[in-house]
Parts: sequence; structure tokens; C-alpha cells
Amino acid sequence: MASAIFFIIYLILTNFDARRFIISDVCLVIYYAYSIASIQMPFAFVTFTVHRFCSILYHTRPFFRTNKWVFICIAGQWISEFLISLPFIFRSGHYCLVPLWALIYLCTLVVILPSIINIILNIRIFIYIRSSTQRVQPAYAVTQITNGNNFQQQHPLISRREIAFLRQMIFMFIMFIGGWGPTYFMLFIPQFISVQRILRESLVLLCELSLLSLIINLFICNRELRQHLFNKIRFCFVRE
Repeated sequence: MASAIFFIIYLILTNFDARRFIISDVCLVIYYAYSIASIQMPFAFVTFTVHRFCSILYHTRPFFRTNKWVFICIAGQWISEFLISLPFIFRSGHYCLVPLWALIYLCTLVVILPSIINIILNIRIFIYIRSSTQRVQPAYAVTQITNGNNFQQQHPLISRREIAFLRQMIFMFIMFIGGWGPTYFMLFIPQFISVQRILRESLVLLCELSLLSLIINLFICNRELRQHLFNKIRFCFVRE
């Protein structure tokens, strides 16, 4: 939400009051905020992956299933975003001109670094789940104790619903990177080769389609949200 609000304000300023970007102090603040807003979404995916990674691989530790751990993950995300964007403030040269290294740095933060972290952690999660299900055959199997008539039910380390949710988040991350990644690469690629205007416009359209797909996907997968919206619409028609 904060990222969307910033980009709306950013587009309004660039289209209607672009002269404010010429002021050095304003340039520093805007580009610093631009970096934070850009990495907010991919870092949110990373935060979710880190949270699930610790709660699954270290499920025997109750701390990783508490609200305190959730708060630490969210706070760590915001703190890392503010710290990792500091090079946009403490840079040399003209304040209102973004150097090539800064563009590559931003693309690395938005696309490359989150992708590497998510790939590594998700591979570790699925390897752990696979090895765990092989040890417990099947996950909900009932094991008979040989020295009595008591039965013990073995509960799985992670439910099928959680696995489906984890796959859904991975799918959404791939959609986000596939839609927005080429646009961030296009920030510095024109410095080396000539890029057709139609290609840039096509990448903008790809970003919009990616965002629309994410919204539709959330609407389809979130049963509570669908029910809430349907109830609101039905209430409006009944009231009229």
C-alpha cells in the first residue's frame, strides 16, 4: 500500500511539477524513497519466505510460531529497506542525475537479490518437506504400538493447506519478477545498447498485466475476500 501511494505521488509530481526534481535536497529524498518503494514488494516476499522457512525447519521451537517472530520479520523488512537504500543518499556527483551504478544497484535489489534468496530458501523448504514425508509414511498414518492396544497418530509437520499456500506465494513472486523485472533491467540496458520505444512501452504494459494478474489471483484464492465483496454488492442491491 505504501509503495503504491508513493508511486502515485511520484507520477503526479513528474507530470505536473517536474521542476521540484531539480532541487538537490528534493532529488535525494525522492530517489531514496523511490528505492524503498521499489524493493518493498520483493522484500515482502522474502520476509514471508524467511518466516515460513524458520517456522517449518525449526518447528520444534515455539518462538517461530509466535506473533513476536512475525513482528521481528516485518520490522526487519522495513529496517533493511531503509538501510539498504542509503547509497542513494550518500552518493557523490550531481544529486538529480542517477549514475549507472545506482541503476544496476536498484535492479539488483528489486530482481536479483530477492530471487536468489527465495530460490535458495524455497528449495530448502521443499527438500525438508520431501524428506520429512518420506520418514513419516504417510503423513497422517496411524502407527500401532506393539506393546499394547494403544494407537498413536502422527501429525504432519506441515499441512497440505500450508503447502498449497507456499506454492501460491512462489507463483505470485514469479509473476511479480516476470512482470516487473524486465522494466528494472531496462533502467540501465539503454546505457549500453539502443532500445526501441515500442519495447519500452511493451514492458510497461507487461508490468500492468502482471499487477492485474496478481490482483485477480488474490481475489480468486482469497475466499473470505470474495465472500465479503459479494455480501457488500448484494447488500447494495437489496438496499436500493
